[in-house]
Amino acid sequence: MTDEELEAYFEHALLPKTLRLDRASTQHNVQQAVKNNLDAMMADPKDHRCRHRLIMIAAAIEQPYDGPEIPRF
Repeated sequence: MTDEELEAYFEHALLPKTLRLDRASTQHNVQQAVKNNLDAMMADPKDHRCRHRLIMIAAAIEQPYDGPEIPRF
């Protein structure tokens, strides 16, 4: 996804409070995380970490992870 596509996607997306990204990751306070990552992505176009995190959040919104968690010891 391009930067413009990410902006447009999150402009209209209904964001949950928390979101399970994968087996090991849960994003808390999704709305603030999306805002922070969009701001950082626009401030520094070479920063690929923010773009990657936004793509992970978008994928988890489309297809939420429903598998097992990592076992806790």
